[in-house]
Amino acid sequence: MPMIDKNLINLEVNISTQKEMFHYLADLAFQEGRAKDSAAIEQGLNEREAESTTGFGKHIAIPHTKNSAVKEPTVIMVRNQQSLEWNSLDGQPVETIINLLVPDDQSDTHLKMLAKLSRQMMHADFTDVLKTGTKEEILTMLTKVLSD
Repeated sequence: MPMIDKNLINLEVNISTQKEMFHYLADLAFQEGRAKDSAAIEQGLNEREAESTTGFGKHIAIPHTKNSAVKEPTVIMVRNQQSLEWNSLDGQPVETIINLLVPDDQSDTHLKMLAKLSRQMMHADFTDVLKTGTKEEILTMLTKVLSD
């Protein structure tokens, strides 16, 4: 199973808080068969966020968790219709979320996924596709970046 597919990309979410977003992401992972327990995923996302912000900047966040409830490495991409307060590094709200879910026994995979995405965040062509691209464009780009 690929890390991301069209069912894991939603460009028309309308959520008003970070907490609600974590609930949505955990529920989607469970519905798509990527997680055994949505509550455990939601808790993992909240715990990770409490350590330090996952608000990368440029209105993008990369919330992530290593968790025993995750069945396999998964990427969920969401474009929210309203700005979310995220305590981001640049102080700006977030509209674009790339959620990484990794089984707790795959630390190496977790770090590699984060590193690949973080490097791409410096490139406007990458962030522009996240913010304005179609589902197909986003799927193609994220698949390429994460498989390189």
